[in-house]
Amino acid sequence: MSEGALSLAFFDRARNVHGTVRQGLTVLFENGRPRALDEELRTSRNGVELAAAVGDELELTFEPLCDPADVGGASVRVCGVRGRVGGAQVDCLGVVTDTTEAPRWAELDALRSLCALFDPTRAVLAVARRPRGAPAHGAEEVVAWLLGGGALNRVGEARVSTVYDAEGRQRHVGLELWMPGEDFPRRASGSAVAGTTLTFEGLRVNAAVIDWRMEGREGAGAYELTVRDEREAA
Repeated sequence: MSEGALSLAFFDRARNVHGTVRQGLTVLFENGRPRALDEELRTSRNGVELAAAVGDELELTFEPLCDPADVGGASVRVCGVRGRVGGAQVDCLGVVTDTTEAPRWAELDALRSLCALFDPTRAVLAVARRPRGAPAHGAEEVVAWLLGGGALNRVGEARVSTVYDAEGRQRHVGLELWMPGEDFPRRASGSAVAGTTLTFEGLRVNAAVIDWRMEGREGAGAYELTVRDEREAA
C-alpha cells in the first residue's frame, strides 16, 4: 500500500459496528446510527500492515488478504481488521482504498463504489463511472473484481442494479458478474442496513452499509454513490 489518498472501511456484523475513515472525516455506524468524527487520521505501517487511529475513538490494524485490485485511478485491497472502536473490540473484514488519481468530475455525473465481503477468501469489489450526460446507468463504465479461493480475478462484465427510496438513497442492490469463459453470471444482492448523506464541494455522497448475500454466503460491505450536488450549484 502506497502513500496516496487513503480511504479505510470496516464491517463488523457480529457487533453491528461499521465505519469509513478518511482524512478529516470518519463516519461510524453503531447499531445502525451514524456518528461523525472530525479528528485527524493518523497512520503508520509495520511491514504490510496499516495501523490507523482517529483521536481516542478508533485504533485499528488492516492486514492485506490479497493483491490490490486496480479499479482505475485507485487500488483496493481486502483486509482483515482488528482493534478498537470506542469501547468495543472489533475483528472483521474491511478494505483499504488508495486513490492515486482523483475522479475527473468535469467528465462524470456519478461514481459508485461497492464492496461485498463474505470471508477472507471471498469478496466482490466494483467501481462504476457514469460519463457526463449519459442518459442512464446502463451507460456506466464498470470495473469489478472477484476474490475467490484466495485468488483475485477481473470480472469480464459487471452490471449494477439499484432500488432507491424517495430521497434518491440506495435501498437494495443487485450485482451480475460475468466471468470470462462462464455461460451464466455470478449474482449477489444486498439491502441497506445503515446510511447517511454527506456533501463535499458540489458533490453529494450517499453512503450505505449493505448486508450482502451471494451463493449461500452472507456478508457485509458498502455502497457509496457520489453525484453532482445540483442543488448546491443552483
